[in-house]
Amino acid sequence: MNATPKIFLMLLGATLIFHTALNYMIDNIEEFETVPLPPKTLKKISTQNPVIQVNAKDKDSWMLVDFSSGKTHLVAEGEAEKQTFQNIEWDLGFSRTKIIANGGATNPQGKTGVLNLGPVDFEEVKNAPKNGYIEDKISFGSLINKEFSGWYNYRTRTHNIESKKNVYIVKLGDEGFMKMRILNYYCGKKDQDCRTQMCSRQQAACLTVEYVLAENGSDKFPFNTSDSRLARNMGSSTDIH
Repeated sequence: MNATPKIFLMLLGATLIFHTALNYMIDNIEEFETVPLPPKTLKKISTQNPVIQVNAKDKDSWMLVDFSSGKTHLVAEGEAEKQTFQNIEWDLGFSRTKIIANGGATNPQGKTGVLNLGPVDFEEVKNAPKNGYIEDKISFGSLINKEFSGWYNYRTRTHNIESKKNVYIVKLGDEGFMKMRILNYYCGKKDQDCRTQMCSRQQAACLTVEYVLAENGSDKFPFNTSDSRLARNMGSSTDIH
């Protein structure tokens, strides 16, 4: 066999391997991110703040969360065009890695906006900024809030999602405020468990969200929410890695 057929077979084999790997990634990560996660020191988070776990597994639906009451509503994505979002009390919506807010293009009648403060100390955020809140827009036919668009890193080796643990201030529709951060993306798994092995798609999209509501609709956040009624029985001493 001369060199030409050998080269052709090698190229064919490489192409098949590439397509197999590509299909594998598509099957396991719906929203593929190309930003590799830089190595960093593990940080253990212990919180007495309210924590809620959001089931956002259905990529064709939005899990809407009203943080004041703790109530959730599952709404099909197509219902966004039928004013369904306008008839429900909610603050943020979750679908896999996507997050929207109750305002802007998502719901023109809503007033919810978001401000990304980055990976700052959660407890040191004592007041909500007065300006700079971003409402939802439509990008390439999809609803997005750009402040949430980079909330996670994609780990290329294990194909897993890991929260950057940024702190977000949410300006609520009732003129109140909330600070929050996403602690974890997997059910029954900690971030450190997914650093060296692949966490399954069935375990994914079960977001653990830490949040604190401002006092009496003001811009001031209580210092110790474990003693506050804001916990609404959802707060607990939680360790997240």
